[in-house]
Amino acid sequence: AASEAVASALHKIASRRSLTSSSAATSQKKQHIIILGGGIAGLSTARYLLGHTQQHRNVNITLIDRNVVDNNNNTQPSSTYEEQQTEYPHFSTPSRRNGNVLCPSLTIPWTTRSLFNEAIKPAIKSVFAFNNNQADDRPAITFDWKSLMSDRSMYSFATHYLLQKMIYKPPKQHQCNKSILEYNMECLDDPSDALVQSIDYGRFAQGTQLVDGKVVEGDSSGDVGLFCRGLLRGLQCEYDDRFVVRSEESVDSLVLTGDHHASNDNGQQHHQDSLSAVVTVDRNGIQSTIHADQFVIAMGNESRPLCDKIHVPCPIYPVKGHLVTISSSVDCIYNITLPNGIGYAAPMDHKVHGRRLYRLSGFVDFTPNKEPDQHRIDALVNAAKVCLDDVEVIDASACHRPFSAD
Repeated sequence: AASEAVASALHKIASRRSLTSSSAATSQKKQHIIILGGGIAGLSTARYLLGHTQQHRNVNITLIDRNVVDNNNNTQPSSTYEEQQTEYPHFSTPSRRNGNVLCPSLTIPWTTRSLFNEAIKPAIKSVFAFNNNQADDRPAITFDWKSLMSDRSMYSFATHYLLQKMIYKPPKQHQCNKSILEYNMECLDDPSDALVQSIDYGRFAQGTQLVDGKVVEGDSSGDVGLFCRGLLRGLQCEYDDRFVVRSEESVDSLVLTGDHHASNDNGQQHHQDSLSAVVTVDRNGIQSTIHADQFVIAMGNESRPLCDKIHVPCPIYPVKGHLVTISSSVDCIYNITLPNGIGYAAPMDHKVHGRRLYRLSGFVDFTPNKEPDQHRIDALVNAAKVCLDDVEVIDASACHRPFSAD
């Protein structure tokens, strides 16, 4: 029932306004939707709108993302694990792809956790943490106060977090999140979805092992980059001219018009600006203006500054996380929660010289510093050694991920 509720909610979102109409003439009109961002959110949205809405046959989609193609700028990105290995090693590529591990259970909202343990206590310890080189003494969450104090967006993020924490009850929010996890797994496991089932993205884990050793089923693992590349290729093949990818352009700005009238809860009409177009710029600096009926902004960390310009709240903040690829002689079939909850070890469907590959991801650092922190990397590896034997480090990196206040 929970997953059905989420599916119903997604259907309502996709069917709002221009996607539905009481008149047959309007329902036959082709709707042009622009999706900004070619990560898992943007591509999954495209898949849903093109294949799972009532008006899906009347939807044309343009996806804009300069980084949507593979590293070799191929217009048809490889979709198999073997091809990925041939093109470049299975490294922990820093990206906007959320640690590059497809693990639905990692969507647990921060606001369901203890305010003191997850925010106040780490905030106090952070005053000393950034001057401390001992990895074991640094909390899982740190705040670079010297940089944050001058960042206005951090104040907005913190305010939104506190409001969410005080207004919404964690059990209810956790149940909502559980519904999303179940819905995600249903989509990944749907035998009728030939497109998704055809994607080889290194999926392996059959659940998640908690710190106390208990195993929670209904979770998975896999390479998000491979999943996105396979989904992109499938969308291009299945929907052809209804799905256009503009991979040579990046988003410059959004265009608002002031002729839209909206109704409030009382049915009263009021003037409201409407998003009508997006301005892009190609690699030669040439600008283009692309108009559409509806827009989806799914650009990760870049979503917030875009939304700020059109006065739409987007309570996310870029936080630094670390990603380490290791190999081990231990062949575990579950995602492993690392000691002290500092991160996770996700087994991948790939071996090097007979040794299982794992992706370690963890830590939340509120800092603009983009360089990998060796102390954080060492802490992740040491935590993995508690759970896995004979660990060898393959590579490590850091990236900033969009962190939501709610």
